[in-house]
Amino acid sequence: MLSIFRTNQVAYSLLLLLYAAVLRISYFLNAYPVDMTNDGILSVLVKNGLGNNYVVTGIVTLLIVFGQSILINQLANKYRLFREVTLLPGLFYILLVSAIQDFLPLSSILLGNTFLILALTSLLGIFKSAKCADTIFNVGFWLGAAALFYNAFMLFLILALLGLMVLRTFKVKEAIMMVTGFLLPFIFASFYFFWYDQLSSYWDTYFFKQFSLIDFKLTDNGNTYYKLIILALFFILGLFNGYSFEKSYRIRNFINIFYSTLFISGFTFLFQDNIQLSHFLIIATPLSILLTARFLAMSKTTAELVHLFIFIAIMLFQFDVFPIAS
Repeated sequence: MLSIFRTNQVAYSLLLLLYAAVLRISYFLNAYPVDMTNDGILSVLVKNGLGNNYVVTGIVTLLIVFGQSILINQLANKYRLFREVTLLPGLFYILLVSAIQDFLPLSSILLGNTFLILALTSLLGIFKSAKCADTIFNVGFWLGAAALFYNAFMLFLILALLGLMVLRTFKVKEAIMMVTGFLLPFIFASFYFFWYDQLSSYWDTYFFKQFSLIDFKLTDNGNTYYKLIILALFFILGLFNGYSFEKSYRIRNFINIFYSTLFISGFTFLFQDNIQLSHFLIIATPLSILLTARFLAMSKTTAELVHLFIFIAIMLFQFDVFPIAS
């Protein structure tokens, strides 16, 4: 199966939609409720706009995941992260965000991931670029927009500022541009709620109450443990990928950005209120790149077998073929 996606042809990109539909079919059969955990104001608007029709919501979620996979493939291939042009980053993103039942409903983190991908694409674009003021601004703006969906994305401003120092000569005025872009979505939202005399309620409900120190709300049962094992397997495969990246200064810095993104993704677990399993979606973007590296480092036969095993295991667990007692 993986050999089909070791290319960048548009026709094969459309197969990613079929791949996502198969992995997420159990959503439509089980009618999982929309995940309302720690919604930001933009998440509330999107979910209210979709209403209570779970089929429509499921289709929209499927299309969002497919669109995100396309964006990740464009990012990886535009900046030549790997020696071959491939659709595997998008495929592994789909695999990650469909790995457990908790990831299948529409969630604020999944919505915010779109803007994290856009921010990373812009961030890599500032590498040694002479004229990139608009791109620097966009990095901050996309992260600010992501934080209006799920406020833990605010912490990725640290990544953006770190990237500004790593990818080019640091300048204070460029950092100010980035921070200004980051604050702009919050300013727009604040003006809106100020106009309707709800500013204090807005900040209290959607920000201050959603930050807490180490507040995990995971169910203590066998199902939770096997889900954590699946996620840990993905994490280990991605972190210790064994891939020989190009040794150019440019590519080394790009890959370091993704490792830093993964680290800061983990950092968000410490400060977000009411951490559920769905919060693990926040690591999907950087981990999809690192998982691609892991599978490209394998022989094609081994990669096919490992992927097939993981794919079948995910499908079986989603349909509770091997239910684990609570």
